[in-house]
This record gives sequence, structure tokens and C-alpha cells, in this order.
Amino acid sequence: MESGDLGGLRSDKVNLKDPTYWNREALDQEMRRQFDICHGCRMCVGYCPSFPKLFKFVDNYDGEAEKLTHSEMGRVMDLCFNCKLCFVKCPYTPPHELLIDIPKLVQRYRAVEAQKHLPTLRGNLMDNPEAMGKLAAPLASLVNFGNKSSAGRQVIELIAGVDHRAILPNFHRETFQSWYKKHAAARTAKAKTDPVGKVALFYTCVVNYNAPQVGKALVEVLEHNGFKVACPEQSCCGMPMLDSGDVDKALDHMRRNVASMIKWVKAGYDIIIPEPTCGMMFKKEYKDYLDGEAVAEVAAHSYDISEYLFRQKRAGKLKTDFVKAPGKLAYHQPCHLKYQAIGRRSFDLLKLLPGAEVTFVDKGCSGHSGSWGVKKENYDLSMQVGAPLFKAIKELGDVQPVTDCTLAGLSIQQGTGLRPIHPVEVLYRAYGLDQKKEAK
Repeated sequence: MESGDLGGLRSDKVNLKDPTYWNREALDQEMRRQFDICHGCRMCVGYCPSFPKLFKFVDNYDGEAEKLTHSEMGRVMDLCFNCKLCFVKCPYTPPHELLIDIPKLVQRYRAVEAQKHLPTLRGNLMDNPEAMGKLAAPLASLVNFGNKSSAGRQVIELIAGVDHRAILPNFHRETFQSWYKKHAAARTAKAKTDPVGKVALFYTCVVNYNAPQVGKALVEVLEHNGFKVACPEQSCCGMPMLDSGDVDKALDHMRRNVASMIKWVKAGYDIIIPEPTCGMMFKKEYKDYLDGEAVAEVAAHSYDISEYLFRQKRAGKLKTDFVKAPGKLAYHQPCHLKYQAIGRRSFDLLKLLPGAEVTFVDKGCSGHSGSWGVKKENYDLSMQVGAPLFKAIKELGDVQPVTDCTLAGLSIQQGTGLRPIHPVEVLYRAYGLDQKKEAK
């Protein structure tokens, strides 16, 4: 196969209707082609376990990637946790003629592999956070107790394969969605002035069920700055399903979200997303897997919350009536936020706050990566990936860790003993909105 020929496929656009995509022989050839180029480059050797393992395998064959076995290539694929840092670093990504895109190659591999296997209980539990949240929220106290008890964790490890040492997210009986409905009703009754802008919030599964405080802070900060906030009908962004190879289910979620959000975009709303992975899906992956003007329009109007607030700052519209100094902060930028190529917008916002002493801790991935890092077979590797980040934060001493990714925050808590907060929570406190809430 010649360089740049992906068996009739372009690596920057996924064509699921092309039979070549699902052809195992074509996939095998493409894996060997990209692996051979990666072996000759090695710029990504320090990012994740996949690349060191790949280079070791190829070195065993005197640099001939063509001799890799199916088992060896599968092991390299299984070790990828889709952080996307290799794509950010790689000099050969599209539109380069070599068309290297390891994350897309991994997703293709998993989609093809998924056709060989029936769904498992573990997969059904781990790959559908929306369904899990709906089941767990009404029993939040009981679920949280089980997630923290020794006996409960042994059962979870046995059934779901989640390492008993991994910190799991809490669930909340009052979800963000239920809080917002009450908040919106009260807000509408008091609304008197015209908004400076309109935003539609894609609040995400993790915020809805596991971190409603992030959604509450986001809404309060936006409203404090004069924005009208709406929460449209929505479902999981589709990333967990896509990552496990369940492409049909992922596409179903993507299409539903586009169909819902395009109505709000056409009504003059911008889409605000607080979690980096979901933002990456809206901005990047939806366009790779779906066609149509609606997909492109939704992507063009989707913003990370810090990206959006910083745009308001540049336009002179961000309020600066801060009343509380945040103190010493250690900021970690999640991998999927780096992939969006928007700059260090959360870090830039935090530096604006009076009394803020912010350190940008650029030590790679936290190692959590969705459900990958909590699985029993990956937990120790996950901690190794995050070790430089954990060490750097601990060396800063008495500091408040900050990160945009709630799951990355769990790994940071695991590795440092310190509980991170979202950048929008820092702004919420800096505006004194938490004090106003207590005063009510």
C-alpha cells in the first residue's frame, strides 16, 4: 500500500459506508503502514504505554513493522487511551501526505473488533454513563457508600473489572438537570433586563450525575455576566461508545444531539460545554463521523466555557467585580482541551483574578482517560502515566489543584490526596457568588 493510501479512506474523515473501513486485511495493512512511520519517528514515546510497547515489538523484528503479529498489534491498540496527544505532537497528521492519525486508527480497530464479540455486562456498565447515572442517582447515598466500602469495591471489581483502589465519582440524588429546572423557573420569574447574549448548555453526563456543582457554578457565572442560559434536550456525547467500538450507538447519540442543538444555534444561541471530551466531540469528532451543514454549524458555535468567557474578556464584556482572592492554584490542562487547539484559556482566565498565584503544570496526561484508567488491568499503568503530574503538583506544597476535566480530577486526587476543582468554580468563588448563595 502506498504512502497516504488508507485502503480508499481519508484519515481525516471517517467513511463508515466504505466496505474498506470494515475490511480486516485493509485495516491490518494500514496499521502496519502507520506503525512503520511511527517507529522511524518516535516523537511520541513518552506519551502513553502504546508507543513504548510498539517500538519494543518492532525492534524485536529489526525495525520491520511488516513482521508484527496480530496479537502484538492488538496489544498496542488496547494500551491506547485516546488522549490525542500523539495527534497534537505528530508532524505527519492530515493534510500531510503520510496521513498519520493513530487515535482514528485505534477507533477503527475497536469498531472492527467489536463486530466479533457480543456485548458484555462490563461494557454495558462502563460505556454508557448516561444509563448508569439514571440508575445510580435515585440511590445515590447507597451507591456512594458501596463505592467507598471495602466489600463493595471487591464486588465492583469482580463484576465490572474496576480496580478496587481507584477513586470513583460520587453520584447525586439531585442531578444538575433537576436543579436547573427549579433554578430556571425562579430566574424567569425575576428576569427584568435583556440578556447580553444567549447560550445553550450541553452540561454533559459527568456534570449532570457526578459534578452538579460545576454546572451550577457555570450557570451562575454566565448569568452574573448577563447571559441567558438554556439547557436543551440532550444525550451522552457518544465518546464512551465510540471508544469501545460501538459505532452505531455512538452515531445515534451524535445525531440526536445535533438535531437538538441546531435548533438553538439557529435561534441565536452559542453552545457552551464544560467538559473537554464532550467539547472535543462537538467540535471535532462529529464532523469526522457525520455529514451535513447542521453538523458543521453546531461545531462552529460550540465553545469550551473558559474559551467562551475569555472571548467575552477580549470583547470587554467580562465582568471584573471579583471580591475574593483564589490564592495559590495549580492548573492542569486536560489532553482533550489541548486537542481543541484553543490555547490556554482557563489558565489565562485564572491569571486575571486578583490575588491569584497560578502555576501551569504541564506534565502530560493524568492517566484517567474515561474508564480506561480505573480498569483493573490498566490501573497501575494509569498511575504511572500520571506520576509526573502528581509529583509536580505535590512539590508546589499548599495549593488548590484546578482542571477542566472532572475525571482527570479524580486521578489527581488519587495521586496527590488533593481534590481539584473546575476553573469555573474558581470564578464562581472569586465573584463571591457562593457567599451570595449562603446569604439567601
